Amino acid sequence: MKRIIISLLILCPGVLFAQSNFIIKGKVSGPMSTLKNVYLNYNDGAFSGRTDSVEIKKGEFEISGTMKDGSYNAATLAIGNSRSRMRPDQQLTLFIKKGERITVDVEGALPASKITGSVQTELYQLLSDSLLRTKDVDQSLAILKRLIVQYPDSKMACKTFFNVFGTGRVQRFPTKFPEIANLFSLFSPQIQGSKEGLAYSKYMESISHLVIGGTLSDFTSKTSEGKVVKLSDLRGKYVLVDFWASWCIPCRGEFPHLKKAYTRFKDKNFEILGYSIDHDKSLWISALENDDVPWINVSNLLGPEDPIAREYQIYGVPANFLIDPNGKVIAVNLRGELLESTLEKFIK
Repeated sequence: MKRIIISLLILCPGVLFAQSNFIIKGKVSGPMSTLKNVYLNYNDGAFSGRTDSVEIKKGEFEISGTMKDGSYNAATLAIGNSRSRMRPDQQLTLFIKKGERITVDVEGALPASKITGSVQTELYQLLSDSLLRTKDVDQSLAILKRLIVQYPDSKMACKTFFNVFGTGRVQRFPTKFPEIANLFSLFSPQIQGSKEGLAYSKYMESISHLVIGGTLSDFTSKTSEGKVVKLSDLRGKYVLVDFWASWCIPCRGEFPHLKKAYTRFKDKNFEILGYSIDHDKSLWISALENDDVPWINVSNLLGPEDPIAREYQIYGVPANFLIDPNGKVIAVNLRGELLESTLEKFIK
């Protein structure tokens, strides 16, 4: 696989034909053969959002356009009966350069089509598939670094990067945040300054305090008895900030593990601060009493849309952050026995 990827990276610069127009020819079979039209939305180098269409005849189509410059431009090829309500399986991402002669063989879902004649699209398909399948994040980082260094101004490289480490995905790799941020910094000013690039930069900034090495934002809430508690009140201790809810079965399923760790380390400078995203006080208190929860628990009783939950990017529970005595994040989303084994590394 690596050899194929490297070969494609080397081949990309040589793709350029004498013609000024690009042409896409395709054959459609299988489930898509019942659909009537092909739509192509693309940036021609001067104006983004241009859309052309042709009719599929006898399972075949041919659509062409004109690029204003010599760079690769992103395009979306779609098959359907109208331009509205296109499903993801009816849309295909292409990266087109003027002069290219592209063939598309559609047998099933459009994104799985066989593409020839568009080297950057072929590379995009190969990379997206292999990078999303692999569990080796270091290999993904290495391949993407090679791609971005060679093509810092490439829309294809940018989309490939977003597919792997885009918004909502970065937090899956909390220990790799600095490396991911550095990867993005390798893109050209044009990519970083694009609408998507600026949004990504803003997103990265918004989660920088939630990943390992970041400092959690302070917050204030109340216990069920009405006592005001601030996260900063616990500075000087190792603290597990645990987001949960009374209706969350997996959350309460973690309580035995939390109790075990709490009993072992509570007298060794360790505390748990539970934060409930409940909105019903009676259900919250009932859960605390039934599960005999001994650590500090607070809630603003604003439900999942609680501003503190949003600040902490909590879109599902359970979720937790382990911070050191200085408030720095040292681990995230510890489940089961992992909490106890992690604490063993820091608390002697």
